[in-house]
Amino acid sequence: MARLVEAGLRRVAVAIAATLDPVPSLDPVAHAARARRLAELHSRRARWWAVLERSIVADHAMPMIHAQAAYAAVSVAEREARFWSDTADDWQARADRRPTSEVAGAMSNWHDLGLTEPTAPGLPDTSTAVAR
Repeated sequence: MARLVEAGLRRVAVAIAATLDPVPSLDPVAHAARARRLAELHSRRARWWAVLERSIVADHAMPMIHAQAAYAAVSVAEREARFWSDTADDWQARADRRPTSEVAGAMSNWHDLGLTEPTAPGLPDTSTAVAR
């Protein structure tokens, strides 16, 4: 099973590296498509790590630290997939001339759209603080 997972992870890594090349265009739709592809690839990476994790858990001779490491890799890949999915949504919002999310940071188009408040009409109130 480990060899199958290794081969799958290698293919995903090659595809991610190829997709990470900068988009030559300033077209937000092209950026959105690239970000969606990266989200898809990171989701695939998470699924491969989950296959390895299940395999390790099923093998009672394997130390649990290996399963914990695979679980951590699943979590990282899922977080990357969410990041790229959110990024794609923000690029698509820019293309559609809709407000980007607050997590867009430097990508924010609020100024371009004449928005100054996160509670502008039609936008959800996201001003609640997150405890750390």
